[in-house]
Amino acid sequence: MSYLPVFIVCFLASLLGPLCGIGGGVIIKPIVDAMNVMSVSAVSFLSSISVLVMSLSTLAQNAVTRQSSIDSRALMPIAVGSAVGGLVGKAVFNELSALFPSSDFVGAVQAAILILLAVLVLVYTLNKRHIPGMRLQSAAAQAAIGFVAGACWSFLGIGGGPFNLAILVFFFAMESKLAAEASLFIIAFSQTAGLIYTLGSGTLPAFDPVVLIGMCTMAVLGSVVGRRLLKRVDSSAVDRLYIFALVLIIAICVYNFVRFAVL
Repeated sequence: MSYLPVFIVCFLASLLGPLCGIGGGVIIKPIVDAMNVMSVSAVSFLSSISVLVMSLSTLAQNAVTRQSSIDSRALMPIAVGSAVGGLVGKAVFNELSALFPSSDFVGAVQAAILILLAVLVLVYTLNKRHIPGMRLQSAAAQAAIGFVAGACWSFLGIGGGPFNLAILVFFFAMESKLAAEASLFIIAFSQTAGLIYTLGSGTLPAFDPVVLIGMCTMAVLGSVVGRRLLKRVDSSAVDRLYIFALVLIIAICVYNFVRFAVL
C-alpha cells in the first residue's frame, strides 16, 4: 500500500501515451523523485520500464485493431538513431552516477535539464503557427536527430514523449495525432535499447519487484484507457493536453531541483 501513490501516478501518466505521444516517464520520474520513496537510479529504471511497456502495449493494440496510421519504414532511421543514442545516454548516466555518488546531485542535474527542455518546447508549442517547420528527407539527418534525442531521454530516465512530439512536428511536419503515435514507435526502440544495456552492463539498481509489477500493470491499463479516450478527441484537444502536461512537468521539475540542490 505504501507504493499505491506511485501506481496511481504511473496509470495517469500512461494515459498520455496514446493521447499525445508522451511516454509518461517525464511525468513519473519527477513526481516519484519528489515522493522520495526510492533512489534516483531506481526511479529512472522503473520509469523507463513503465514507458516501454506502455508504448509496446499501445502499438500492439493499434496493430491488432489495424488502426495504426504511421509508416514504420519511414520512421526507421530516427527510431534506430534514437535506440543507439539511448545506449549512449545510459552510459553517460552510469558514469555520472559513479563520478558523483550523491544521488541528489544527479537528480538536480536531471531536473535542471528537464526544466530547460520543457520551457523551450512549451515556447515552441505556443508559437508553432508562426515558426516555419521543416520536412527532413535525408535518412542520415533523421538518424542524427534520433541519436541526440535518444541520448538525452535515456540520460534523463524518461521516454522523451513531449520532446519527441515537438521534434516530429518541427522536423517532419507531422500533424499532432500522427506525431503522437510516431513518438511511441520511437520510444519503444530507444527504451528497448536502454533496457538491454542496463541488463547487459550489470547496472540494474535495487528495487522492490512488487513495484515493477505494479507499475507495468498500470502502464498497460493506462494505454488501454488512453486509446479509448483518443477516439473522442481531435488534434486541438491533443495540443491543449500537451501544453498542460508541459506546464505540469516544469512545475514538478522546479520543485525537484530546489529539493535536490538546496534542501
